[in-house]
Amino acid sequence: MTKGRDGPSVLTCTRADGSSTWAHVSDYFPTHDMAHYVVETTLEIRNAFYNLVSDGWDIDDFAEKGAGKRLPFEANLVEALVGRLQRDLMPGSEFDADSFNEEVAAVLEGIGNPLRRPVSSEELDTMRTRLRELLGKFQALEPGDSLELDFLVSG
Repeated sequence: MTKGRDGPSVLTCTRADGSSTWAHVSDYFPTHDMAHYVVETTLEIRNAFYNLVSDGWDIDDFAEKGAGKRLPFEANLVEALVGRLQRDLMPGSEFDADSFNEEVAAVLEGIGNPLRRPVSSEELDTMRTRLRELLGKFQALEPGDSLELDFLVSG
């Protein structure tokens, strides 16, 4: 993630084969993309954003009409987990693992996704800590500097 100088930041993903995909990202997306990284690596969920990119999806593919119907259940599960984790950053919105899991299950029920992955208190604490650390590192960057993260989830 490269911090924007006079405009949006840029997310660049470089695959193992050397190919890459990138996109300009608004102020919302560095947090969202880092939350994806934290959720996918902490919970070791294979078929979500970063592994799909690694497998050949371009970042722009996710914004195409009908892309949501092509996503594996795991990717929609991660979106629900990421959305709830991001809410934790807002003042007064902390939650425990039970309420976290209940809200994620309600989102998944609403979109007809049968997959569930309950999060333990320890996993939730780890994700909170890791996300806040990454956001702190990104915020400390000078415009034009980058935060590089390695992504590897096997399975």
